[in-house]
Amino acid sequence: MASEPRHEETHFERTDIFGKGVLITGIAVFVGIWITSGIVMLYFNFLKHNRSVSSPPPLPAELHGNPMPPEPRLQASPRQDLKAMRTNEDWNLNHYAWVDRSAGTVAIPIEHAIDLVAARGIPPQKAPAGVALSQPQAGTRLTGFEGEVAPEPR
Repeated sequence: MASEPRHEETHFERTDIFGKGVLITGIAVFVGIWITSGIVMLYFNFLKHNRSVSSPPPLPAELHGNPMPPEPRLQASPRQDLKAMRTNEDWNLNHYAWVDRSAGTVAIPIEHAIDLVAARGIPPQKAPAGVALSQPQAGTRLTGFEGEVAPEPR
């Protein structure tokens, strides 16, 4: 069996680390951390006392708790509000209800209203007074550009 190549000037360390020095360093770091923590704690207590002595009195609003902000406020539960709104809208669209009982006006379900409009049609409306309507065959609109704009191609 062949031995490893070896350099005569290179040697392994014959001793371990200096244990006493490592122990003293660890204790010194530990004590230093405790002393620093104590100094910082004393300083914070001093600042807390100094701030409480030199601070102005609290605001009246702070004495009475957390007041409500002015309107409009954010919704507390937007999902529940949306669900309630949609439930209300669905009920209004799908049920009969009185709009004005004295005049005999009734809200009817949307499906029934669509069927009625499909069966009867939409009645013609009277044009308001003073409105000038052009015939669809004229090809122009009353826009202020009459004669300057060519009609759209058909």
